[in-house]
Amino acid sequence: MLPEEQIGRLLDAVYQNGTLNVYDFCADEGDHIGSIFSHCKAMADELVQEKLAKYSDDKKTELSITNFGRFWIAQGGYLVYLKESEKKIKAEKDRHQEILKEELKEARLKFTHYRIITYWWGFAFSIFSFLLSLLSLYLVLLKR
Repeated sequence: MLPEEQIGRLLDAVYQNGTLNVYDFCADEGDHIGSIFSHCKAMADELVQEKLAKYSDDKKTELSITNFGRFWIAQGGYLVYLKESEKKIKAEKDRHQEILKEELKEARLKFTHYRIITYWWGFAFSIFSFLLSLLSLYLVLLKR
């Protein structure tokens, strides 16, 4: 079973029971391989981090559902929440990419402007240097 499905089942169990001891839930499930309780604690922490549930005791062993969690249970559960959050993340990423593209265009225009200005200053300095070298050559030839 996928971890997302396990977290979804944990969220459903919290919703149905109101308050749920995480370790009792995992002991009853018993289909995990390896360290059952550390995996269960990680799933509970994930729900708390996503603000779908909260710990209702100081030892952080009992979960209770939040209003946000109830909303997503009504919408279809944890998997629907993940799909919607992926859409939001993608939209934010696209908006961020657009902002970066605009900033990049602005920077390119500024650097092109500076390059053009620098080119003309360099060109004028080269002409001035050429004229000074011609003057110097004229003065050297004049002394002879």
